[in-house]
Amino acid sequence: MKKILVLFLLVTLFTGVVFAEEESALKHWISGEVSFFGLGARYEYMLNENLSVGANIYFNSFLFFWNELGMDASVRFYPGGNIFFLGMGLGFHAHSGTFNYKYDNIFGTEVTGTWFGTINGVGITPEVGWKIDVAEKGGFFLQPGMKLPITLGTLKMYGTNDNEFRVGVGFVMYLGLGYTF
Repeated sequence: MKKILVLFLLVTLFTGVVFAEEESALKHWISGEVSFFGLGARYEYMLNENLSVGANIYFNSFLFFWNELGMDASVRFYPGGNIFFLGMGLGFHAHSGTFNYKYDNIFGTEVTGTWFGTINGVGITPEVGWKIDVAEKGGFFLQPGMKLPITLGTLKMYGTNDNEFRVGVGFVMYLGLGYTF
């Protein structure tokens, strides 16, 4: 599974080199991102002024109980050039936190409880944001944005052998600082 994911990310990164339609001096965008309780890194290759492909990795935590780790290949669409963007990521996510589950107690009655667990699986990450040049076009840029990581996978509850399909949803507001060349 990991080999397939790494191969997918590499193919996505280098696809832009093959399918680029127009030459531009600013094709490579590299940034680091911070959120309230997390960090990430991103590489983006501009296919043209309205479309890019890339890869990113991030970790986000909220009070150390709810954590999100994601590795995505991404596509971004810039409707009016390269400032405002709509993006979509696809990759591997691990979403941990507290989850509700049902079990039978010692009297045979069904009870709902809450316990810690992790959902591992496919991640789909829609996002929206802005890429703002700090001074002139090229060089340093700021990238505020927000994304909604959705994890579709198997929930493994800590201390049990139970596995079941679950969907985990997170929300991340971030600020990126990067360099383009």
